[in-house]
Amino acid sequence: MIEPFPDYDLHMLKIVSKARKLTALILPIVWLVSVNLAAAADRVRFAYPAKSLNYLPVTLGRDKGIFQAEGLELQMVLVASTIQVTALTTGDIDFSGAQTQVMAGAARGLPVKVVGFLTTKPSFWLMSKPEIKSISELKGRIIGITAIGSSTDTLARFLLSKNGLAPDKEVALFGTGTTSNILTAMKAGTVHAGVLSPPFNAMAKQMGYRTLAYFGDYVEQSLSGVGTSDKMIRERPDLVKRMLTATIKSLRFIQQRPAEVTHFIAKEWSVDAASADELYKSMLPAFSRDGGMDEKGIRDALKRETDRMALKEETPLSRVL
Repeated sequence: MIEPFPDYDLHMLKIVSKARKLTALILPIVWLVSVNLAAAADRVRFAYPAKSLNYLPVTLGRDKGIFQAEGLELQMVLVASTIQVTALTTGDIDFSGAQTQVMAGAARGLPVKVVGFLTTKPSFWLMSKPEIKSISELKGRIIGITAIGSSTDTLARFLLSKNGLAPDKEVALFGTGTTSNILTAMKAGTVHAGVLSPPFNAMAKQMGYRTLAYFGDYVEQSLSGVGTSDKMIRERPDLVKRMLTATIKSLRFIQQRPAEVTHFIAKEWSVDAASADELYKSMLPAFSRDGGMDEKGIRDALKRETDRMALKEETPLSRVL
């Protein structure tokens, strides 16, 4: 049997001993750095009205650690779109994803602003029972929306008027609270049609419901964004900047890494790979590339909101952005 070299064993023992001492010194430092980083993270509450792919950049960004990398501990809170502006002004939430409501609130003079856009086209589909073959056949029927004053309400009214139907007079609009509730109401027969966003439009299609219209063919409008209070902008500009930086990075992640995003959609929305791929491709054109939106699209959306609220005074963009 070959005996080990005594000098070699002694040398190795010294190396191991030094390595253990070094590890003992490094581990507490690493732990302290981790604790300090965690302590430095700002907790922010982002409100969204439904688990919709319109908010994929935020959901994905949180999962991938993009917001954490900007020193943000992001909490996503499900809040009805109609009360998000009030929640911003009272400080109960820090950021709102209900871009349409924030814009409308700002137009009315409330101390809130839209600071970024997640989408620039409406990723909404008007779906109906299979026996309803056209928008004109909705006369005397009920359309499900999330809430009166929401983007689903504004766009449904726009689409009906565009097709010669008078909202409220010839077609009723029924608020269900959330997009998932619209599909539930359609299945129950409470409503005859509904304004659905992904993945609920794909689910409705699989159930046999008919697609009457894609809103993106009619209008350019952001359905989701990042809104906050004037107070937050004034007192915490760095936090707002980090929130927007993380949002833009998430939007770029969606554009540049389709395989990872598709896998995330399949997992988060419990759909198969083929459905996830279809959802990704249908949503991709709707997402903002850089957190912004062209001025004409913003002005048109603002006019639809001010017309809906019967505001006579023209609202300058500086009041809402």
